[in-house]
Amino acid sequence: MTSHNQALIAPLIYYDLLERPLTALEIFKYLRAGDPEISFFSVWQELKRSNLAQQKNGLYFLPGQDQLIAVRQKRMKLAQMKWKKLKRSGKYLALVPWLRLAAVTGSLTAHNTKESSDFDLLIVLKKNRLWLGRLLLTGLVGLLKKRRHGQLTQDRLCLNCYLTENNLEITAQAKSRDWHSAQEYGRLTPILEIQKGSYAKFVGANNWLSSFLKNYPWPNSRNAKKIKAPLFFSWLRQTAEALMGGRIGDTLEKIAGQWQKKRINKKRLLEQSGAQDQVFVSDYCLMFHPQSKSDRLMKEFNLKMAQYYATDSN
Repeated sequence: MTSHNQALIAPLIYYDLLERPLTALEIFKYLRAGDPEISFFSVWQELKRSNLAQQKNGLYFLPGQDQLIAVRQKRMKLAQMKWKKLKRSGKYLALVPWLRLAAVTGSLTAHNTKESSDFDLLIVLKKNRLWLGRLLLTGLVGLLKKRRHGQLTQDRLCLNCYLTENNLEITAQAKSRDWHSAQEYGRLTPILEIQKGSYAKFVGANNWLSSFLKNYPWPNSRNAKKIKAPLFFSWLRQTAEALMGGRIGDTLEKIAGQWQKKRINKKRLLEQSGAQDQVFVSDYCLMFHPQSKSDRLMKEFNLKMAQYYATDSN
């Protein structure tokens, strides 16, 4: 395997596991840090002359996987419709007191959604208002009948990650740091930025992503996904923050935290959390990925990478 092929194979294998063929630009975008240096022009040239991948309609995929072209086309159309649905329901998040940033993770950011896919959201709240903010947000999403729970997933909001504005780093304790996590948070797309600069601060606080992704942060059209909420929502949010500020808010935060921690611990005991669960609970970060697929995905990725290297060496 040439050094250039070595660089290209990782994104091709990883996104093959997600049933998504890639453009040459996407392959360049998703290159791993630590792999041999290669320019976009060299990526394009290498794809043309090597037998590493097949090409159809400007998309590249592993040999024998041409059926994924139709899969990508279908999921792209679904994703476009789902972005519109998310924008319609997402504007109501601007009502939530102490919200600073709402951003999308998961399959939607790769335009690789299925009909049943939900909307994975990362939420940033004001410091010392994590529990109260989460309680109000969950209540609002429930009233809107948009909260994911049980078997209700399609077009529902999955509130699986909360951070506070003074602790924006996703630590290794909260989430495994591997290439899968780097892809997930590297594609993070802000939709509602209440406090300007919050997304830029998130990028700065998570520079560990660049140790997995060669070309991170990626230039893209993230601003096109942002929601413009009605000014009236902002007034209501600011009014609620003022009414529940100071000692009143501190007391409510303490009560909300104690109650939610008990509920979370009780639920984890009842569901008998296994090794595949990625759940982290603190006063500055909440991470809920029960029955996470990331470990299985990384095992499959590492196995396929090893098989390709073994085949090439023979």
